[in-house]
Amino acid sequence: MTQTKREWVELIALSELPTDGTGRALEVGGVQLAVFLHEGSVRVLDGVCPHQGALLGDGVISRGEVTCPFHGWHFDLETGASGDGLEECVAVYESRVSDAGLVEVFAPSESA
Repeated sequence: MTQTKREWVELIALSELPTDGTGRALEVGGVQLAVFLHEGSVRVLDGVCPHQGALLGDGVISRGEVTCPFHGWHFDLETGASGDGLEECVAVYESRVSDAGLVEVFAPSESA
């Protein structure tokens, strides 16, 4: 029987995250993530826009939202809610910066 557990997973060095309002698209364990450094805090969201699958990590931050690079949909960096009043949203993952300066995300993984 397979059980799901949650664990901290290393994503990227904090020093490698852009500070210009852009982010990084990363794949971890087959899951696409979008990672941003915004106002001194790391934010990790589902990396795929629910509209047509654009990588949100390639989007730009404005007013606390990431803008999808394909069609301009907006998602709040803290809640994942649509900034356009739509029902679609993206998941937001708990993240932290380790003592070694690595961005980590609290994500599910499969375990026997």
